[in-house]
Amino acid sequence: MPVIDAKAIPQVAMDFMNDDHEEAVTLLNQLFSALDGGEKTAITQCLEAFFQHNQEHFAREEEEMVRISFPPYSCHKGEHDRVLAELREIITQWSTEADREKLMVYLTETVVPWFTNHIQTMDTVTAMFISRQPA
Repeated sequence: MPVIDAKAIPQVAMDFMNDDHEEAVTLLNQLFSALDGGEKTAITQCLEAFFQHNQEHFAREEEEMVRISFPPYSCHKGEHDRVLAELREIITQWSTEADREKLMVYLTETVVPWFTNHIQTMDTVTAMFISRQPA
């Protein structure tokens, strides 16, 4: 059973963002599955895939925000930068400690709530603004 259900993730006004969010859910669920008895290498690969996906997803959003001169761009980008730095630190900790419990707590208590909140707030507003601009 998935830890996070893609159908429970709010939809925004931009399809590319919804597609990216769905992919993030898939990657998170793969990571949770790997944590449930998988080898360290498999967990590390899932973590790196999740990190890479977020880098690419955030870059797509940021490109659109720049294209349309989105007024709160720096705030939204700053949140992306903060999350990527935090995730990179967690990956570094995982590579040295391999503490499954610590990683699971981070994912369930930090990543999943942040992900949903970020979509409901920043991404919803950003997508709405982008969707109202000329192509």
